[in-house]
Amino acid sequence: MKISSKKEFHSLVHALQCLLADDNVPIKTTRAQELLSRSLGFKSSNGLLASLPFEIRLTDKTFNVFEWILQEKHQADHLSGESVLRCLESEHRTHSTTWGGDAHCYPKELAKNENYWYLTHDGWVQWQDIDFSRMKVELSIYKVVHSSFGPFLGEGSYSGSARPIWTAVIASSTFEAQAAKLEKEYGGMPSRDLMFAETG
Repeated sequence: MKISSKKEFHSLVHALQCLLADDNVPIKTTRAQELLSRSLGFKSSNGLLASLPFEIRLTDKTFNVFEWILQEKHQADHLSGESVLRCLESEHRTHSTTWGGDAHCYPKELAKNENYWYLTHDGWVQWQDIDFSRMKVELSIYKVVHSSFGPFLGEGSYSGSARPIWTAVIASSTFEAQAAKLEKEYGGMPSRDLMFAETG
């Protein structure tokens, strides 16, 4: 399970609060952040946030620390650390399939007159060249642009348009700063000849 942004961390914390509330263990947001962060080996949530993106690996130690904090700080002797964290993992996996506008940013197929462009560490990469199992917004994709074109005033003449549909402005400040560097290096949009080339 991976946390790739501050926004995603807060969503995970909220999901944890809901799971605990369902088991009659109401917990404040700051306490839930502390519980999750300390269970994952950090002294505070700030430490976890400073390490984003972060891959969570659930181990026996994680389960034991989580359960110990629940018992000591929240008198939740009836809960299993492993059970709660496995439920959280399942919730997060379901959430991550749509989080960040995946369906919007990563269509399964394109019309003949459109394309999608993704700003990565290697520059602008088009839809057909992206491995969506590894590349995600707020992790390795810093901007998404949709382009389309069509005939204009007869054969051989074309009109096109392009617009960003996802930017790093809604992500963490560190991620946004990296996006700005990449835009400076590769441009805020792909080159026009590439954008309006026919696909399919």
